[in-house]
Amino acid sequence: MYAIIQTIKDQKILPLFYNESFEVSKNLTKALYDAGIRAIEYTNRGAKALENFTKLKEISASEFPGLLLGIGTIKNKEELQNYIDAKADFVITPIMNEDLVKESAAKNILMIPGCFSPSEVNIAYQNGLRMVKIFPADALGKNYIKSIQPVFSGMNFMPTGGVDADLKDIKEWLAGGAVAVGLGSSLMKSDLSTEQLTEKVKKLLQQLNQN
Repeated sequence: MYAIIQTIKDQKILPLFYNESFEVSKNLTKALYDAGIRAIEYTNRGAKALENFTKLKEISASEFPGLLLGIGTIKNKEELQNYIDAKADFVITPIMNEDLVKESAAKNILMIPGCFSPSEVNIAYQNGLRMVKIFPADALGKNYIKSIQPVFSGMNFMPTGGVDADLKDIKEWLAGGAVAVGLGSSLMKSDLSTEQLTEKVKKLLQQLNQN
């Protein structure tokens, strides 16, 4: 589990997306993988999510070796079990639900819960989790993490929701205490070709990892 967290921290960004088409989902995954991404969140936000995710996992070992494919937008135990059965590498939720936290621990799968308040972060912390998603991040602002960080030693914070996919904005979140940011629509723009997406993400990774 810590290896997954470290992969996300090394990337500094976690791309997240959903598309109704499996072919589009596969092509977007390949574009991100070709750019150097090794952890992706596929979101459970449509009728084809489970089917597409299952197919992506089936081809992942041969076509995207080393890729950690997680599932996001999990809100109940049935969804959690469906994606555990589909061999999700990690699970991300938009909410804090302690029953889901305990269930994921029992199933030995990393959960990164969505937290808004210090009380929700504390539930994660007391249950042994060491990464949370701050969501929606834009409603809390870039100083929020730095304000609560001293209370939760060893906790890793990943703001998601309203984070812009440009170097300046991401660096401001990182300077504010984040270890990585979740990037959805601001990165996965529908007007970008897969080649343009690969180049954009490759450049972003290079810029973020310059000393």
